[in-house]
Amino acid sequence: MEEKSREFLNQLLLTPGATGREEAVQEVVRAYAGGFADSVTTDVLGNVIAVRNADAPCRIMLAGHCDQIGLGVRSIDADGFI
Repeated sequence: MEEKSREFLNQLLLTPGATGREEAVQEVVRAYAGGFADSVTTDVLGNVIAVRNADAPCRIMLAGHCDQIGLGVRSIDADGFI
């Protein structure tokens, strides 16, 4: 894996992004995509859209989630149950 790709992956993994609070992860994705995309936008639902060579006859879409499941732990009992 290229070092720049590894750094991006590490930054994604270290950035909190629980469901409903994905803004920090979206910013990481926008900053990374800005290095190669012709335009990077975010729609009203929070989808990050990076476009490169929009007029090309062949088009490819990559899709993924920016959120991760977050748990609100209130207590842990003596047996370790959450």
